[in-house]
Amino acid sequence: MEPTRELDDQVVAEILFDPIASVYYATIKLFSEMGLNVIVDTVIENDKRFNDFHELLSDFPILFVGVLCSKEELTRREQSRGDRLIGLAHSQFEKVYSYNEYDLEVNTEELSPTECAEKNIEFY
Repeated sequence: MEPTRELDDQVVAEILFDPIASVYYATIKLFSEMGLNVIVDTVIENDKRFNDFHELLSDFPILFVGVLCSKEELTRREQSRGDRLIGLAHSQFEKVYSYNEYDLEVNTEELSPTECAEKNIEFY
């Protein structure tokens, strides 16, 4: 089957990823309703995603934590791990860091994983 027209990347993203994000957020709500504490690792790349997330989970305590790292350090880590597609961190950097309204920020270049966790616990 040959497509009869090309679609803009944004259209494809809306068709594919908005429903996936909706199911992801619904699962988070389900776990929260069950009384579980949930830590979510996600990228909020636009206002729609933020609003959808916030609206669905508005009855629960939400803490938005920005996990920060420089582009140079992400590139270094990507190369040192040896199991990453080289260049992916660089190409996704602007998308990952497009949202910047956090309750708390942790910088993984300055803090160890334990220190980042402790900072979260102290804040909450």
